[in-house]
Amino acid sequence: MSEPYRNLSPYRHIHFIGIGGVSMSALASTLAGWGFRISGSDRSDSATLQELRDRGIETQIGQRAENINGADLVVYTTAIREDNPELKAARAAGCPVWHRSELLAAVLGSQRRIAVAGTHGKSSTTSMIATVLAELGQDPTLFVGGTSRNFGSNYHLGNGKIAVFEACESDGSFLHYGGCSQVITSIEPDHLDVHETFEKLVQCFCDFAASADPEGFLVHAAGHPAVERAAACSPARLVTYGLGHAADYMARDVRPDGDGVLFTPTVRGEPLEPVRLPVIGAHNIRNALAALAVATELGLDPRQAALALTSYKGVERRFEQLGTVAGYDVIDDYAHHPTEVRATLKAARKHYGPRLLVIFQPHLYSRTRDLLAEFARAFRDARVVVIADIYAAREQPGDGGGISGADLARVIQERQPGKQVVYLPSFEEIQRFVQETARPGDLVLTMGAGDIRRLGETLIRDAAVKA
Repeated sequence: MSEPYRNLSPYRHIHFIGIGGVSMSALASTLAGWGFRISGSDRSDSATLQELRDRGIETQIGQRAENINGADLVVYTTAIREDNPELKAARAAGCPVWHRSELLAAVLGSQRRIAVAGTHGKSSTTSMIATVLAELGQDPTLFVGGTSRNFGSNYHLGNGKIAVFEACESDGSFLHYGGCSQVITSIEPDHLDVHETFEKLVQCFCDFAASADPEGFLVHAAGHPAVERAAACSPARLVTYGLGHAADYMARDVRPDGDGVLFTPTVRGEPLEPVRLPVIGAHNIRNALAALAVATELGLDPRQAALALTSYKGVERRFEQLGTVAGYDVIDDYAHHPTEVRATLKAARKHYGPRLLVIFQPHLYSRTRDLLAEFARAFRDARVVVIADIYAAREQPGDGGGISGADLARVIQERQPGKQVVYLPSFEEIQRFVQETARPGDLVLTMGAGDIRRLGETLIRDAAVKA
């Protein structure tokens, strides 16, 4: 019996609350493929739920106590509130209840695990690492918070001995992944609705680093005091990467190259051959250096690992081109934190020029409130900024003290009085504004972690209908 089956052998029917989520759907599909009976529910139907049904997985729309009938393990995420009827019913019945992270730890079993954590860049870095390992014949297992274009999915069950996965800090659940080698990309204020203060968030990362495999490694970004503080807690071998800071893995001679970037990686001061990374932005060079570091520290040839980066195809919703409408490009991006917004816009302006029309959908009332001043400074590289209503996700309007998208638009305008900034609460209003405002040669960029991508898709679809 394999390690995952030993961990899960008491359970034959596993029910997922919120099965349509990226990480939950990946785990559900994995376990269904292993022969477990899987069921799950979500608040609304989606393409993901249809894909699960096509795989023979039972799905229910709406969450009701009776949905868990017959289940001997119930799995939930932090997005599920304690008053959820299925969660309440499971607890009342004495049914085992696991957080998603506990189940992932059980599924990964005894593979050599690489946990990728950080405020920014987790999905791209995780996907890059897995891509490099796959190109070098390692066939890794992958669990990532988005669809990797290299694997065509948000998960891949490899036949190799290495597993690469995202470790989420939002609720501290990454502490379930002890005994791994680790990557920490960044630590910045976020999820303060859970952690309360930045100090507590940093301490959580310290606890995560302290749980690393003493015989493994911790690859971390150089020049970030909070990251370096967390890394100092680790019993593992410390390995650094970065741009503009002395590090074990660095890049020099960086220059644009079409829809990508050229750079020369260096490994502990020794230059490798120049590499063309087929995605733009300094943030992606950092992600690539992290992937190069992981592959090399695993004992793989650094020159081959660097060459493998050229095959990286990206992750859905990470600067993803949706199409062209009336002469202007429409691109969608997942950026939802001020640092991510700033990095994405800087890369877009450098690549496309100054004609950026940005549509930003804030994500979470609490994040918008806590990072309002940082958001006000994040849109410098945009020519026009459209702010949509806040995407609430797991929150209620009162969780942000009454803050709205209009408040964010106001502070951006106050910070940059010469910029065109508008607040338009509905997608219909935004669509009309874009159709009236965008000109050939512009870049229309939808940004956010909610459902703002639908707007970009609507722009493309409507243009096709009218053509």
